[in-house]
Amino acid sequence: MTALNKICIRYSPLSNRILIARFGKDPECALETRDGMNDFLQSLVQYAFDGDMPHEGEAAEVNFGGGNEQFVLTLRRKATLSANEESAA
Repeated sequence: MTALNKICIRYSPLSNRILIARFGKDPECALETRDGMNDFLQSLVQYAFDGDMPHEGEAAEVNFGGGNEQFVLTLRRKATLSANEESAA
């Protein structure tokens, strides 16, 4: 059974994607990777909106960081076109 401390979320500048990677003894060499972009972003939305699906235009802020590296991420649900609006566009 794989220890969870050997599984990490990483960013790949080569593919510009967020990856889920499993590492062995070498913490710099992944044994397996898979695309985790959609899983990560869906989890972020659930976290920011406390598990509720936000209404169109609704926004939430997520504060994170440490020391002198503090960040604020603002997530806003985009308005979507209805079927009638899509056919007119």
